[in-house]
Amino acid sequence: MELTMSVINNALSELSKKDSSSTIEAAVVPPVKARSPWVWIAAGFAISLTVGGWAISQSPTIDYSDSISNSTHTESIERVEDTSNRVITPVTQKVIAPASLPEPQEIVLGAEPVKAVIKENKAANLKPVTVEKKKAEPISSQPPEKRKEVTPVLVAKVAQKETTQVSSLPNTTKPQQASEVATSTEDESNISSAILIEQVELTPEQLAANAIGRAKKALDGNDLLTALTSYTEALRYTPRNEDVRQKLAILYFGKGDTRKAYELLQTGIRLNNDSEELRLGLSKLLIKANQSEAALSPLVHLPPKPSKDYLSMRAALSQKAQQEQMALESYQELVNLDGDNARWWLGLGIQQERQFDLAGATHSYKQALVRVGISSQSQNFVRDRLKILKDLEGAASAN
Repeated sequence: MELTMSVINNALSELSKKDSSSTIEAAVVPPVKARSPWVWIAAGFAISLTVGGWAISQSPTIDYSDSISNSTHTESIERVEDTSNRVITPVTQKVIAPASLPEPQEIVLGAEPVKAVIKENKAANLKPVTVEKKKAEPISSQPPEKRKEVTPVLVAKVAQKETTQVSSLPNTTKPQQASEVATSTEDESNISSAILIEQVELTPEQLAANAIGRAKKALDGNDLLTALTSYTEALRYTPRNEDVRQKLAILYFGKGDTRKAYELLQTGIRLNNDSEELRLGLSKLLIKANQSEAALSPLVHLPPKPSKDYLSMRAALSQKAQQEQMALESYQELVNLDGDNARWWLGLGIQQERQFDLAGATHSYKQALVRVGISSQSQNFVRDRLKILKDLEGAASAN
């Protein structure tokens, strides 16, 4: 055994000597070719684009119109879970109040879009609504008509003071109720915003007023022909309008057609025999035409309650035409109507003197002297007549 160990030791020592005497050569390692970093950047970008496109293609289709409408009109979304699927119901008019919200919701209906305002509690923890791929398909496949029914609608005429306060609503709100509310608001807005056009038949007075307005504008523009046509139209609608008849007669008289002017006034007098305005108008036109005797003819008729203008014109024309009885009647009416005017007493005294009523004439002349309304020359005339009447009375008493 020892022999064996010694042999092994000798062998090992020889081997170590041999190894130490041999030279150690350096290992030659070929250099590793390094790739450019831009290659790795481009490869990573391409891989990210591929992965992103695949993720977008696999993501569920979301109707952005509903999301925009929900964000604009502040809609809340409730999640109703049943045994089969999940349905996301947009609520427009009615708002579901979570159990954790301490304050009520307020829905204000006004002229502006309907808004549902929810005051959130900072301590309330709301669970986010997750949208799954399989359950998002019914939302995107809904027809446009259904989505429009549940969107907020502008109400044209709603009292601004009307406020609906909702403290809590049951969780069993159905989409059909929201659609009915939206439909009713659409009907109200259509009714309030509709323009009602109906044909209204004007009365003869309204038609005449329109024609008179056109005639006045024509006169302002010196359009005589249009004024004549418009006044004629107005007179056709209201033949008893004496003002229009007089204006039309004056226009024809100014135009030179006196016969037409006289006919218009005479026709009006036949419609209203007691019309003082038409009789005075015809008398004045005849006076302008230098027909004083003919001017008295319209004033022969005495209306039930004649005015001072009518009686004074009648008395003056009848006195000038030596119609003594008509003049006496007119001055007596004037004295009874306006006894403080000396003119009427003077005219009455003259007519009484012509009728040989000396006592009555003396009384009338004396009344004229003590009242106002005559000139100093007329007063001297009255004094002279009183002297003459006094002499006549003395001569009569002497006989």
